[in-house]
Amino acid sequence: MKNKFFFILAACVMLFVFSNLTFAQEKCAEENSIKRVSKSRSGNFEYVTFDVGSEAPEYAVTNAKRPFQRYAEEKILRIKGNYFKSIVFRGVYWTCVIGQNLKAATTQIMDVKNIEQFEGQVEYIIGYRARSKYVGVSMTGTGSNRHVVLKFKR
Repeated sequence: MKNKFFFILAACVMLFVFSNLTFAQEKCAEENSIKRVSKSRSGNFEYVTFDVGSEAPEYAVTNAKRPFQRYAEEKILRIKGNYFKSIVFRGVYWTCVIGQNLKAATTQIMDVKNIEQFEGQVEYIIGYRARSKYVGVSMTGTGSNRHVVLKFKR
């Protein structure tokens, strides 16, 4: 009975310690960080937008295939979609919490998930419905307030 009590107590202490470490991370506001990712639609297009605090963010967009895993984890991530794009940002401030606004109702963009945020690199996977609907990527904004935008036809 004593062993069970100490085991439960140890588990509670570990949970408390790890939850405090998670909450200790601050929202991204540093220079050269990804401050927010959002999903939106306008007219005949849908967008995934990354707000980056850098004059010249280094990024690459490529096709991606299942299975997807978070960095250093064995668990397979479920990402909705028939086709996938990966966007990787390199040389960014990565030890903060990236804000997300992914609630917009979209018909082509099915999912947006962060699968890596480690040692200056952040990667997101975008799942979408039809291959022919991806239009491209562009960068807008001025100074250290840039927006990297992936565009899809509706």
